[in-house]
Amino acid sequence: MSFIKYATTAVIAVGLVGCGASSKHEANDPLMDSSAGIKPVTGFYGEHISAEEELGLLNKKTVYFAYDNSDLTPNDEKLLKVHAKYLLDNPKFSMHIAGHTDERGSGEYNIALGERRAKAVAQFFELKGVPSSRLVVVSYGKEQPIDSASGEQAWAKNRRAELSYESAD
Repeated sequence: MSFIKYATTAVIAVGLVGCGASSKHEANDPLMDSSAGIKPVTGFYGEHISAEEELGLLNKKTVYFAYDNSDLTPNDEKLLKVHAKYLLDNPKFSMHIAGHTDERGSGEYNIALGERRAKAVAQFFELKGVPSSRLVVVSYGKEQPIDSASGEQAWAKNRRAELSYESAD
């Protein structure tokens, strides 16, 4: 890729990242703050991660789950390692973890499943050294779908845990 194409792509990507915040959590998102400073580190991840890959992973804030499941995959763990390292490097931030489910199942069951999903993410952060006092776990069950259609494609989008940064200020 030529330098001009790379620079244009980078400018577009930065512009997309900077597009308006849609929730109170995104308004406090450290990645929207140019003073936050990303420090790429290889030892923490167990493999080399470029600054570009690290930034790309930091901008992903959703972990998806299989049906009736709260297990993390190796890809989820790679994503969460980057967020854990960021939290450890930036103690003024905490993480809000919201668990969600698809529409199938009772309300009570889905609240419990959403909580298991959010807790799986929180436990991963704790294993990486993030204090539990900086993690807020909540479950919305099936009450906040991303896609309100019925069918596997919609359900797959709704089975998730969403990550958002909160400032301690």
